[in-house]
Amino acid sequence: MNTNGPRLLYVDSYTVPDPRTGAPSSDAIGYGITASTVIRDELGALGFQLRRPGVAVSTTGHEDRAPRLFWILSNYRDVLNALVEDPPDVVFLFHIFSTFPAEIRRMALDLGLSVPIVGYTHGSHWDPTDAFRFQVYPGMELLDLANLHVLDRILLASEYMRATLWENIGAFNVSLARQLDAKAVVVGLPLDVKRIDACRTDLRLPLTTVVFNHAPVSSKNPDLFTRVLARVLPRYDVAVIFTRYFAPGQPGAEAISALAHRFPEQVILGGDMALDEYYQALWAADLQVSTATHESLGVATLEAMYTDNCCILPRLGSYPEICNDNPDVLYELGEAQLEEKLCYFLEHPDQRRAVAAKLKFMTTRYHPKTVVADIASALLRVAPAAPA
Repeated sequence: MNTNGPRLLYVDSYTVPDPRTGAPSSDAIGYGITASTVIRDELGALGFQLRRPGVAVSTTGHEDRAPRLFWILSNYRDVLNALVEDPPDVVFLFHIFSTFPAEIRRMALDLGLSVPIVGYTHGSHWDPTDAFRFQVYPGMELLDLANLHVLDRILLASEYMRATLWENIGAFNVSLARQLDAKAVVVGLPLDVKRIDACRTDLRLPLTTVVFNHAPVSSKNPDLFTRVLARVLPRYDVAVIFTRYFAPGQPGAEAISALAHRFPEQVILGGDMALDEYYQALWAADLQVSTATHESLGVATLEAMYTDNCCILPRLGSYPEICNDNPDVLYELGEAQLEEKLCYFLEHPDQRRAVAAKLKFMTTRYHPKTVVADIASALLRVAPAAPA
């Protein structure tokens, strides 16, 4: 294996190995761990020399939201140390709204360094459907834009995201939109298929099982899902698993609690499952449903597709893209069409399994080697040429 490839300063996003310690974001307990680990491993196998900021922050005595902020501050310090001690050929950021590339660019300029910066944007203020950003980080649209602007390559998870950025940034400043689009590369995100396969189980639940594996945020629309399930559960021998914890006051929490109280034998509250437990639950389930109004890729859905689930998805965001616009899968967002599709698949198990097999095949484009080959190509395009 070639170990003389470009030297990469690989900057992860904040993650929490044990989700029950408190982490509201999906990247912190999910794809920030799985996809990022796959990317690091595959880049290393391709010969890239990776250095990672080594951040360990004590959470003792801090409120739930504080540890992530302490981690970010420490991460900047470690990035600075790396730039001073051993400047990399390229800086790679897994999540540009975690550690800001604008700050890293300023560090490099102050140090007199010309270091290319490549990074993923996982959602954006320039996507009007990204309600979480507007609720939690209001008024930060221009900072989001600055972080995109300083990148030498912008990695995107979907063509949907590219079109969305082009449309909305173009409405603000068409010249800037052209500049950013010229640097944008759609690479997807890799599924951690090795870990998912290791969690495979032949255990089947006694009832046909629907999984809702989405975050407790308004853009995932858990109330709509719960209203439909409240009509479906009395009519069918079906169970539902909620893989995330919906704390009091969060979107969907009251409705889900009421549903569990009304149907205690059919509703399973996972409560922020650990990753291996979560993957085992996906293998044991039969159907996955999304009611999201925002989805820049749909890692949770891709994981459900890979684990042999028949998925029912709204015709919006990146969903048509990841399911090849399959009409059996897609519905117009609303209670009536969702209930109709869900009942159809509950009543036609053979068709359900046939659709699930098609969906699993569609996930091959998100396998590690495929995705990381595209990431590596983007990195090599900006990395300085190796000495002769």
